[in-house]
Amino acid sequence: MSSGLEPEELTRLLRAAVEPVRASPDALHRIRAGVERRRWWRLPLMATGGVAMAALIVLAIVAVRPKSSNQQVVEPAAPPLVSSVLSETSRPATPSTGGAGGSNGGNGVPGSTRPPRATSSPSAAATTPPSTVSPSSPPASATPGPGGSGAADLPTPVTRPAGASDVDGDGIGDQVRVNETTSKVEVTFSRSGRTTSVDLPGLQLPTVHAVVDANVDGFAEILVRTATRDAIEEYTMLRYAARDVLAPVTLGPGVRLSAGQRDNAGFGFGCDETGMRLVAGTSSTVGTDFQVVTTPLQLTPEGLVTAGQGTTTQLPASGANSQFRASCGVFS
Repeated sequence: MSSGLEPEELTRLLRAAVEPVRASPDALHRIRAGVERRRWWRLPLMATGGVAMAALIVLAIVAVRPKSSNQQVVEPAAPPLVSSVLSETSRPATPSTGGAGGSNGGNGVPGSTRPPRATSSPSAAATTPPSTVSPSSPPASATPGPGGSGAADLPTPVTRPAGASDVDGDGIGDQVRVNETTSKVEVTFSRSGRTTSVDLPGLQLPTVHAVVDANVDGFAEILVRTATRDAIEEYTMLRYAARDVLAPVTLGPGVRLSAGQRDNAGFGFGCDETGMRLVAGTSSTVGTDFQVVTTPLQLTPEGLVTAGQGTTTQLPASGANSQFRASCGVFS
């Protein structure tokens, strides 16, 4: 397709259109100088922007980075509680304490150790229980009704009442002996094979003892004659207080383990399949009828206490004599 222009005319028109916009050397110099100025301004701005961006990146890293483990506050773990009632699954080491026995039992309180609070995990010190212990008083032992096998720190007895000389309630008789040289009652338990002892200061010789389940709880108690004064015999009772622990029984108000008659007063105690009872009699004059009061007894964590009102009977002097004796088991 032809535009109708001659080649010479077309060349002339193109030259006329291009010629006015041809840059002169002076214009090119001015353009180059402007570009140089803008480049020198751009470099500081770019450097400043880079520094600001790097600072923002550092702040973001510090903000989101997790704290070091050594800067975290660790709450110390609370130490385990030592309940006064010890569980069956956690068998305690029996402390060795000097016994303080007598006709009314010991008054000592076994010590206890509680671990201190610490920020690090406490190390449990291994404690080896001694083979021979002499506690002065028993730990708390629940003794509902006439029985006592409900204690958390006592094993389950095999039979009720316990068999002959079965102090630890495992169905096998234990070795019970009174060491008159050291004034101690010593027991070797068949359940564990360990030997424990209880001191009886002032033990009067010769002595006799009986091993019988006086309160029908499945654990046999030990009755020991400790003294005889003015025809009245005094006795002390020992019981299985915890695993491998033998302890004196504290006598409650109005309870006296005595047997015999003097003038117009008589004392005695007995036990059978229903439990234990206390006997006390008085007469207006020597040789006349006795007013005899028989009171049931209960073995509790606090000791041997009365369990209700007693019954009163009138007996002649000859018949009352048979009541004023120790009739729990066989003494030897």
